[in-house]
Amino acid sequence: MAYTIIDVCIGCTACIKRCPTSAISGARNEVHVIDPDLCIDCGACGAVCPPEAILDDEGDLCKAFVRKEWPVALVVEENCIGSGCEICINVCPFEALSLVPAARSDDFFGVASVDPRKCTGCRLCEDSCGWSAIYIDPPREMMKKDRHPQELSRAAKAAAAKAAR
Repeated sequence: MAYTIIDVCIGCTACIKRCPTSAISGARNEVHVIDPDLCIDCGACGAVCPPEAILDDEGDLCKAFVRKEWPVALVVEENCIGSGCEICINVCPFEALSLVPAARSDDFFGVASVDPRKCTGCRLCEDSCGWSAIYIDPPREMMKKDRHPQELSRAAKAAAAKAAR
C-alpha cells in the first residue's frame, strides 16, 4: 500500500516540494492526492506535513518534524567505496550526493558526501547501497507519530497515570 493523504490536509504543498518522484498532486488549499503508482514509500512527504495528514504504507500516521530534524542521509565513510561505485550518487533525484576527497588513502577519488540542504531523506540512496555506507536518520520506524520518542514518552505517562488510578 502506498502512502496516502487524509482529509485533514490543508493544501500547503510542502509534501509536493519534498516528494522525490512527483507522486503528489493538488492545488494550494485543497486536499492533495498521492499516486500509488509513483509513490516509493519513502516518507519524505510525511516528515514535512504540518497537519500530519499522511498515512504511511502500513496505515500509520506520519510524524512531522521541524526543519532541523528532517530526515537526512548520513555516510559511513569507512564503508563507502566511493569512486568505484557511485550508485547512491546516480540514484539521487535531488543531486544531494557527490564525491569528496577521502580522509583515508585507500580511495584516490574520494567517498560520497551529502548536501543536507538538498537531501529529502527519501531512502533511495540507502536502499541502493550494498555496502551499508549510507543511511537515513531518523530510521523509518521513528517516522511514525505513535512511535516517535516524544509521543512514546507522552503515551508512557498517560499509561502510568491510568495505571495509578
